[in-house]
Amino acid sequence: MRRQQAIALIGVLSGLLSVLLAVAVNVATGGSLPAPLDTVAWLSWPAVGILTGVVGWLAVWQQRLTGPDTGPGGGRVPAARPAELPAAPTLTGRARELADVDELIERGRRVIVLVGPPGVGKSSLALRIAHDRRDHYPDGQLFAALRGASADPLAPEAVLARFLGAMGVAEDERRGGVEDLAARFRSELADRRVLLVLDDARDANQVMPLLPGGADCLVLVTGRRLLADLAQSAAQVLGGLASDSGLALFAEVVGAERVAGAPPGAAPRIVTACGGLPLALRIAGGRLRARPSWELTDFAVQLEDERQRLDALRLGDLAVRSSFEASYRELPVLDRLVFRRCGAHPGPAFGLDAAAALAGGESSAVAAALERLVDVQLVESPSLGRYRLHDLLRLFATERTEAEDTSDERATSLARLLAWLTEHVAPGAWLATERENALAAVRRAVACGLHEPAWALAAAVGPLLGRAEDHADRLVLWRAATEAAEAADDDLRRARALLQVSYAYRNSGEVILALDSAAQAVAVAEPLGDRAVLAEAMLCHGEALRDLYRFDDAVNVLTAAVDCFAELGDEGQEIRARTALGTLYMQFWHADQAVAVLERAVALLPVEKGPQHVWTVGGLSTAYRLAGRRAEAIELNETAVRIARSGDEHAFALGYQLAGRAWLAHEDGRPDDALTDMREMLAVFERIRHGTGVGLALEGIAGIATVAGRYDEAIEASEAAAAQFARTGDRVRAGRSRLVQAAALAAAGRAEAAAVAWRTAEDLIGDTEPPEVPPLRERLRGLLGCQSPPDPEPDPATA
Repeated sequence: MRRQQAIALIGVLSGLLSVLLAVAVNVATGGSLPAPLDTVAWLSWPAVGILTGVVGWLAVWQQRLTGPDTGPGGGRVPAARPAELPAAPTLTGRARELADVDELIERGRRVIVLVGPPGVGKSSLALRIAHDRRDHYPDGQLFAALRGASADPLAPEAVLARFLGAMGVAEDERRGGVEDLAARFRSELADRRVLLVLDDARDANQVMPLLPGGADCLVLVTGRRLLADLAQSAAQVLGGLASDSGLALFAEVVGAERVAGAPPGAAPRIVTACGGLPLALRIAGGRLRARPSWELTDFAVQLEDERQRLDALRLGDLAVRSSFEASYRELPVLDRLVFRRCGAHPGPAFGLDAAAALAGGESSAVAAALERLVDVQLVESPSLGRYRLHDLLRLFATERTEAEDTSDERATSLARLLAWLTEHVAPGAWLATERENALAAVRRAVACGLHEPAWALAAAVGPLLGRAEDHADRLVLWRAATEAAEAADDDLRRARALLQVSYAYRNSGEVILALDSAAQAVAVAEPLGDRAVLAEAMLCHGEALRDLYRFDDAVNVLTAAVDCFAELGDEGQEIRARTALGTLYMQFWHADQAVAVLERAVALLPVEKGPQHVWTVGGLSTAYRLAGRRAEAIELNETAVRIARSGDEHAFALGYQLAGRAWLAHEDGRPDDALTDMREMLAVFERIRHGTGVGLALEGIAGIATVAGRYDEAIEASEAAAAQFARTGDRVRAGRSRLVQAAALAAAGRAEAAAVAWRTAEDLIGDTEPPEVPPLRERLRGLLGCQSPPDPEPDPATA
């Protein structure tokens, strides 16, 4: 502006002096002046010389001001080439994101917006991309920290004024409103290739004036919001690092040697606690690097305590909590409430209705708030209508809830969620979506003293967890329900919950824990006077005793259960009890007693075939096989297998019926068919995660393979069976599998290894005497030529 004023003044002055010069020339060449001035006419020639020089000098000055800038050699002064990028950061674990951005740029996108939650590494990624591409933009690189997450974001006109200065624009041309400055900035960049990094943008209104007009520049924008209304931009959303990349970043900060020298699992535990968030990983690594005497295991324990985690993730002025607080402070009141309450959701992900129940607001208002929270990257939306919080953000939300909401408000919020879950319990889609949430809600309710709502939800969800593979979830649910019943001093509910806990343990193959829960159920039920509950507790207790080969105790308890159900007229439960008693008799090779008990059970079966048909008919098939009635055994086994294949709900029973068919084929001299059925049995039990079933299938494969002369397969399968039973705490079956292994080793001519396996088996079996053990011992005695496991040869070095 001052330059323009100077040019105008010079023009006016030059015009006036030119008039005076013309008068002086006229007088000097014979003209005359008015009479009063005639005495100074002699000065006309000196005046011509002076005025000519002044006018000429003004003309040169005016030309310089209005013409292009020139350098000492007469050429144009080169424009300034700013290089404002901060130092290039080390980047770990972002190869996919780098490739995605490269592809966007190759496709012609010139405005790339990197979006993500606080601490995810947006700025580092933007600077890495900028440094990698700076050679493509030789006219300069500009950088501005826009402070979008703060309470005082940088005004666009302030950024434009600084950018223009960096581009060499004179100070007097860096004034004006945002539109004038933006137009001048676009003009400066019109024929240049410049790269801009706009870090921590608040919204599109802040960024729009800063964008070049041409297609030769590249703009990288970082922010916590999706700038959807930023024309012709492309977004790259960042999440946490994968576990391997997170571990690599952590090792880079704390030192690879220290991570390698730590106890196994310590570093991965820290990475998991940080949720893959680069800021958290760098802080955790920085704290450990500054404290070389700290053990990684101890620090992992501290981080795994949710009450300490955010406090532990602080290093100097850098803190994960502060990063979150900056975004939280900028939220409207409703959005803060929804964020806090959703952070208190006990499950991994939730829907709109659950969020509305927690917030206690209208669905439409809560939906709008959730979408705004997604836009600012405080809430994630993994799929349409579903939401979740990063673990560290969830902890931050929980902190804010405890600080800003009363205990009554928090309890009321959780009670609304429990009521919504209980009201909407249903099989199918609801269960698939809300299963984890329901289990977590029951546990949270018990911890918060909401015992009645916890029991109501457990009682509603429990019947839906009927598949064999549901046993892990049943265990979680009913253990929490047991706590709720005990806290409410309700022994009837406690007995029922303990029964379900025992069944869940049995289905997972943890027979000792199953026996303990069943015994507690009987002890709680006996004083209640409810014979139906007591009978079911006795049935559960008897099955657990049977699984541990306690024949006499199991016979007494199961017989009492059969009699009790018969007196009550409950034929369905009587069938169950008779099937359990018949299985016990078969387990100890009392075939005739098993046939008598099971034939009565089959006679009681209803016409409509269900899961109980598989167990009872299959059980009678096995009893007939043991009694030598093979034709009847084969016919009933085919019926049981056919029913079991009719639906996934029969998977547990199917596994055992396949075992029955395998042993029938084995006794018929068809080892290939027998092994095929045993392998299918193994696949079924592996799918439903039934540990005992897996062990029995492997043991069956080993026994059949040994007879067929396939010793290597038998040795491998028996080793796996023994390990599986050991994992479930079943020492007797683990010992029996070692006997099977010893027989395979002896048959293969490996006498020394067979002796070792035999000694191990006897230590595991102890005083228990399952009926299968004596025949296995006799076979080993024949193969090894001794009555008991031979002692190991003495070591010559220690003799």
